[in-house]
Amino acid sequence: MNILKNRLSCKLCFILTLFIGLGLFSNALQAQTSNLKPNIAPVEEKALDSEFTEKGGTVWSEGSVVSNFIFNDINNKKFKLYDLLDKPLVIELWELDNTLAPKNKKYLKKFYDQYNINILSICSEDYPNEIRKLSKAQGIKWSAIYDDYRRFNGKSFTETHGLRGAGFVIITPDRKIRMIVPNTANIGKVGVYLQKYFAAQSE
Repeated sequence: MNILKNRLSCKLCFILTLFIGLGLFSNALQAQTSNLKPNIAPVEEKALDSEFTEKGGTVWSEGSVVSNFIFNDINNKKFKLYDLLDKPLVIELWELDNTLAPKNKKYLKKFYDQYNINILSICSEDYPNEIRKLSKAQGIKWSAIYDDYRRFNGKSFTETHGLRGAGFVIITPDRKIRMIVPNTANIGKVGVYLQKYFAAQSE
């Protein structure tokens, strides 16, 4: 009888040992398998640059993020909008026959000299020679481009981008549109915004 009990006890011990061994082997195999899985981080899709004649992904409203438009200036130099966003950017939307344009450019020159900003002037007419003459006469140091209606299927840049009637757009280095100033007569609002912006930066 004792011999039978001993044999049963040995068998039970063997079975228990086998189960424990199988459990340990299974855990080790799972750990090894998980280590073999490639650690691949999700890849973010890079936003494509858009020609400035295209609408791009920009919703031109205050608080929206702008697309990285590609421009050709009046001297046929190619650059991107984001190139100008190392500082706050003031976009001037103007016309050659606007009587306020020369006066506004004097104010913009003061802002340019007083604050650490970039300026981009977009003329709504395709007369690059006239724009070059005016820029030279007024000593303009910032980038200027002209609007060729043929590239917009008969529409202007401001119409294509929903900015009709706007005089100025302010974009900060975080690529957000902070202010759209209606009408070129309201350049004083640009000065007030810049004063508040740089005062907050210095605190």
